[in-house]
Amino acid sequence: MLNLPINHSIISSEALLHTINDLYEIGDVLECRFLQTGLNDTYKLITTSGKYILRIYKSHWRDKNDIAFEVEMLNHLDKMDIPVSVPVIRKDGEYLFGIVAPEGQRFAVLFTFAEGGYSDQKEQCALYGEQVAKMHQALNEFQCEHDRFEIDLPHLLKQPIESIRASLSHRPEDMDYLETLSQLLWSRIDEISSQLEWGVCHGDLHGGNVHFHEKSLIHFDFDCGGFGWRAYDVSVFLWAKVRGRGKEHFENDQWNTFIESYQQINALSEYDLKAIPLFIAIREIWLMGLHTANSHIWGSWQDDNYFNTNLQFLRDWCEKHSIQ
Repeated sequence: MLNLPINHSIISSEALLHTINDLYEIGDVLECRFLQTGLNDTYKLITTSGKYILRIYKSHWRDKNDIAFEVEMLNHLDKMDIPVSVPVIRKDGEYLFGIVAPEGQRFAVLFTFAEGGYSDQKEQCALYGEQVAKMHQALNEFQCEHDRFEIDLPHLLKQPIESIRASLSHRPEDMDYLETLSQLLWSRIDEISSQLEWGVCHGDLHGGNVHFHEKSLIHFDFDCGGFGWRAYDVSVFLWAKVRGRGKEHFENDQWNTFIESYQQINALSEYDLKAIPLFIAIREIWLMGLHTANSHIWGSWQDDNYFNTNLQFLRDWCEKHSIQ
């Protein structure tokens, strides 16, 4: 019998049901259902008082300080009347609880449930832009003693390129293209970085981390958030619209509605607006790095077809926006 190391384990829903009953005062837990694994593991809880979401952070993905920062950020936004899924406090007054897993220590946080669902209708895009701007303004006042990673150029470009290199070693010309493009993007952002608005960001505003319900919305999943450029934060919304469709027009209705609504609350400078096409290319490289860095957990599905699609998007986008 071999005793081999574990990259990632799935915690039993049945065991979590009893654990949540012991740790929280949220009524009796009637059901605990494992929803999905992604950057973290997500469970849906149904109790006699309502619905909740449990997130179990993957080992070696976020440390305790990172998670504590996220918890304080959400509580701050809640106090500032920004609609967010908030962490639920335990009976002992803490928010995190630890789990000893085969791959190492993991941490978990329980969150309130975000009712509603996805929408990209014009009315919802306008509401989203307005609320993202209000969220950014509220985060200008956020202070926290816990350390948190920054969404800077090493985070967005240097680390991803290192992760991609091993997976793309059999295509040296494409790797050379990515490294050259990364250096160009780094230089272009570095030249204007002092002119770009900097502050705490959500980090993943692609439209799937907000639920619309009737005429309101609620933000959730701030796991990729931290200090960064606001132009990058809003660019993720556009990136999600053009991703994989490099021939699509830059000025599309959903994006125009979102950014116009955003700017009525929090006006971006000309430098911020000019940086958005650069950040879309950067976001694509970041995503490739995220996928390849986690292939030992998610699987090595980053094959030639994957790289063909991603690289073609980058080439088309950079050509269209004269990023050269």
